Amino acid sequence: MPTDKQRRKQERFRRHGVERPRSPQLDEKEARQEAEAEQKGKRGSRGTKGRATKGSSAPRARKPVPFPTLKRALVRAPIFGLIWFVLMRFVLSQGGTSPTDDALQALILTGVMIPLLLLTDSITYRLASRRGLPVQDRPRDGYLGFRP
Repeated sequence: MPTDKQRRKQERFRRHGVERPRSPQLDEKEARQEAEAEQKGKRGSRGTKGRATKGSSAPRARKPVPFPTLKRALVRAPIFGLIWFVLMRFVLSQGGTSPTDDALQALILTGVMIPLLLLTDSITYRLASRRGLPVQDRPRDGYLGFRP
């Protein structure tokens, strides 16, 4: 986005059709500034905005998005079921339900969560691959993720 000064200069050029002649000293000065900015790895005289990095200036490597497998869903669904059981038993319970009723509801919700976790993993994987982010390859042992 151009600054106000640059915008006014562009408007003058559009209005009159000519630019002011530039001095050679100004051209040399701008060339020096651009060369210094390129050496520092910045995008202009102001630099880049963002957080300050300590140590190396290399970008942080992103962890690749794992391929969605049924094994991953089967590992994470019981964790969700356990959390749901604790919530139902100690937070949402009004004292009228037995622990077996809460465990049965948590087990049913765990079964429902398996395909939902698989679906969300596949959506995340698809979006990451479309955006060009690092993704893991399909496992050799298939979509289930189990080794024979």
